[in-house]
Amino acid sequence: MLDIYCIPGIGVDERLFKNLLLKKCSIHYIKWESLFKNETLPHYAMRLSEQIDQSKPFALIGVSFGGMCCAEIAKKLNPVKTFLISSCINSDELPGTIKLERYLPIQKIVNDELSIRIALLMVKRFGIVKKEDVILFKKMLRRAPIDYFNRALNCIINWKQHAKGLNVIHIHGTADRILPFKNIKSCDYQIKEGTHLMVMDRAEEISKIINEELEKIAVN
Repeated sequence: MLDIYCIPGIGVDERLFKNLLLKKCSIHYIKWESLFKNETLPHYAMRLSEQIDQSKPFALIGVSFGGMCCAEIAKKLNPVKTFLISSCINSDELPGTIKLERYLPIQKIVNDELSIRIALLMVKRFGIVKKEDVILFKKMLRRAPIDYFNRALNCIINWKQHAKGLNVIHIHGTADRILPFKNIKSCDYQIKEGTHLMVMDRAEEISKIINEELEKIAVN
């Protein structure tokens, strides 16, 4: 049975993956660690990778920021397959608004509480519509480590990744308003009208893609 390690997006936890139905695998959830001040995304990703048992084959699934962490881990370790959902493989796929913050680093003066309030005001941009999902989103945000939001955003803003040839399966929604589909240069599967957090409400389609891709590999 293949071990799959899942990394969620900024401020959310393993409940983001609650609707995925994956076959013939053992699912593990990477827990967020507190970030160091001015820590880089590659360094943080490799700290998270310490939660992975590398003694046997494994795959990675990452959403948004978690997908970026997966891309960095995949460069150093050897997952049999890496799935990026609503994420970026390379930093040049980031939207211009994020790149602009490299020169106007307002994220450094935004505290956790303000970050949570902003995220809750943007629930529709994330693609969260159902009342129960909004409530869950709020609960997940409240579980994040202290000083997590501004430091995680700083990781993304200063991320410089131009890796090629990674064994990555990229799944992206055409209606993603956080990481717009138009910026994505290498997408293996398009989810029509899929939003940034489509892993919650389009889980059946995404599960089908992942299961079919996993069937292509032979793991002893």
